[in-house]
Amino acid sequence: MENRELLLEIKNVSKQFPGVKALDDVSMNLYKGEVVALLGENGAGKSTLVKILSGAYKRDSGEIILDGEVLPKAYSTMEGRRLGISIIYQELSLLNELKVMENIFLNHEPKKIKGVIDFKKMRELSKIQLKKLNADYINPDSKVGDLSLPQKQLVEIAKALALDCKVLIMDEPTTSLTNEESEQLFGVIEGLRASGISVIYISHRMSDIFRICDRAIVMRDGKVVGEQTIEGTTQEELVELMSGNIVGFSRKEGYNFDYTDKKVLLKLKNVSDGNFIDNINLDVFENEVLGVGGLIGAKRTELFKMVCGVDKMHGGTVEIEGKEVNIKTPNEAIKSKIGYLSENRKEDGLSLGITVRENCIHCNFEGASKNGIVSYKKINEIADNYVQKLKIKGKPYMRVENLSGGNQQKVAISKWLFAECNILVFDEPTRGIDVAAKAEIHNLIREFARGPGHAAVVISSEVNELLAVSDRVVVMSK
Repeated sequence: MENRELLLEIKNVSKQFPGVKALDDVSMNLYKGEVVALLGENGAGKSTLVKILSGAYKRDSGEIILDGEVLPKAYSTMEGRRLGISIIYQELSLLNELKVMENIFLNHEPKKIKGVIDFKKMRELSKIQLKKLNADYINPDSKVGDLSLPQKQLVEIAKALALDCKVLIMDEPTTSLTNEESEQLFGVIEGLRASGISVIYISHRMSDIFRICDRAIVMRDGKVVGEQTIEGTTQEELVELMSGNIVGFSRKEGYNFDYTDKKVLLKLKNVSDGNFIDNINLDVFENEVLGVGGLIGAKRTELFKMVCGVDKMHGGTVEIEGKEVNIKTPNEAIKSKIGYLSENRKEDGLSLGITVRENCIHCNFEGASKNGIVSYKKINEIADNYVQKLKIKGKPYMRVENLSGGNQQKVAISKWLFAECNILVFDEPTRGIDVAAKAEIHNLIREFARGPGHAAVVISSEVNELLAVSDRVVVMSK
C-alpha cells in the first residue's frame, strides 16, 4: 500500500451530539483506486464519519485532506460532490418523478446562453456517464421511478461520476439486491477501482467485504480500533474487532421443534391479491418461528402486508386461533393480536422526528397509561427496559432520527415487542444490523415466539438467517 498514491487523509476528527460523542479523534487514510470496508457495530460512528466527509455534518475538530487540499470545516453536500466526494445511501436519494438525465445533472445542468438548460447536451453527457458503467441500455429520458433498484443504483453512481468523483461512499449497497444483481454491482465497483476512483464500502455482509474490498478499517464507540488487509484477516477476527468480544454465530444446532399438541395460531386459506399472489395456504403453529424465504420479487412481503391489513386482500380467508378475521387496517390487525414489523423502517416502521420512548409505545398507548391518562413515568420505565434489553446505543429521550440505522431497527422491534401481539411478522429484521447484534435479535425473536400463545414469522433474503432463527422454512416463488 505504501507504493500507492495517497488520496484522502482524515486526521483527528471528532464530533459531539447531545448526550453522545459520536466520533473521538478519528484518523485514517485512503489510497487512489482502493476499495476500503468501513466496519463497526451500530452506533460505532460510521454514518457520522461519512456524513462529515460528504458535507451533511460539520466536524467539531480535526482535518480532512483530499488530493493534497485541506477541506473547509463546513461545506454542503453539493460542495462535497464538487470537491469529489459522493455518497450513495441505502435509501437512494434520486427523484422518482424526474428523468434519468435530470437526476444525473441535478443542480449542475448544462446551460445554453442566458441560463437556459441544454437538454440535448444533458442527454448526450448522460449517455457518456452511463456508458462508463456499461449501463448505456438505460434511456436518459426514462423516468427514474420506472427503473429497477439495480438500475437506480447505477444512475446514482453516474450522478457521482458526472461531477468528477474521486471518493465514492456506498452504504449497504447490496441489501436489496439478488446475488446476480450484487455481482453486477461488484463488476461496476471493479471498473471504478481500475479508473482510479476510491470506494468506501459500508456493509454488514461479510461476504461482500471479502469479495470486493482491499482493506478493512474497524470502528468501535466512535474510535478507529484497527485495520486489516482482507488477504490477511478472517471474518472472525473482524467481528471480534468490531465487538471487542469473541462472538459466536447464531445457529440452532441440535434443536428440533416439537409440533406435538401445538395448535395452529394463524391459518391462511386460498389467499390471493388478484394478481401475483395466487391461492396461498399456510399454517403457523403456536411457539413456532416460521421462516419465509424466496428471491426478491417473490411477493413474501406483499403476502403478509395483506394479512396484517396494510394492503387489500382480494381473495381467501385468514383465521387466528381458529376464528376467521376480516382485517382491513393495521389497527384492526393489532386488535386481533397480530403485528407487522416493516422492512422499510424509515418510511413505515418509525416516527423519526420523535423520541425513542415515544416510538416504543406507538402501538400500545394503553400499556403506558394509568386510568386512561398516559403516564410519563411508565413511558420512561418501558423505554429504559428496551434500551437495556436490546442494547440500543442511545438515550430514551433522543430523537430516533439521530440514531444509527441499526439502532433505529432495534427501536422498531421494541415498539412491536411492547404491542402485546401474539403473532409478530418480522420482515428483514436484521437488515442494516451488524453481525454481533444479529444473534441478539434472533434470540429476542425466539424468546417472543416461545411465550404462551405466541408465534413469529421471519421474512428474510438471507438463507443463513433463516437457518439460524427458524423452526421451519417455507419458500415462495413468482
